[in-house]
Amino acid sequence: MSRGLCAYVITRDRPFELDRQLFLLAHRGLGLVVAEVELARFAEVDPSRWAGEPAEDDPLVVLARRHDAVVRTVFRHQPVLPLRFGTVLRDRDAAIALLEDRHEQASGWLDRIDGHREWGVRARRRPGERKQVPTDGLTGTEYLALRRKRLSAVDEERARAGEIQDALAPYATEILPRTRRATDILFDTAYLVRTDREAGFQAEIRRWDSVELTGPWPPYSFTRQELTADA
Repeated sequence: MSRGLCAYVITRDRPFELDRQLFLLAHRGLGLVVAEVELARFAEVDPSRWAGEPAEDDPLVVLARRHDAVVRTVFRHQPVLPLRFGTVLRDRDAAIALLEDRHEQASGWLDRIDGHREWGVRARRRPGERKQVPTDGLTGTEYLALRRKRLSAVDEERARAGEIQDALAPYATEILPRTRRATDILFDTAYLVRTDREAGFQAEIRRWDSVELTGPWPPYSFTRQELTADA
């Protein structure tokens, strides 16, 4: 078997425009967006095997960008459950079996995220608090005073992070902390926000300095469980 179906998202069985390479397989109110592909292109799809930053023209990078573009396109029309990159099914029967097997779970998730978008919020320590003061030549008393000042600044930044999170929480339906990858980051969090609450959410963000907002995104962070079937 040389050809199969690459599956991108589970969504509602509702009419919307797709490009010519994509089509929607429908079953009991759900739809699976797929494209017919050469299976050889996906034979070694395993992002964990990438060492460092792959080249932009790496075949897997091209496939990954295509996957993300399809998810975003469908998301502009209706709610989506993004499938894991590289989900390949044998044929239409396998695709329908996936929708049947996961029907109750997928329907519940789509109800939960319908009318929502994901936003990323990252708060950093303010520049003044990151400034390093040399300790060479300080007396013991001066060093202890500097240490107390640093500890006080850390406590203030933690308190500020808590205030920001408390202010944003009422706007979100769900909140998911993410791993902080730099020491200057106070928190890095994904927020699932209803579209009719986004204006207030963004206005609240603007009240705070050293806070970054990204999005809107499809709800990647809130649909992490595997919705795949055996190919």
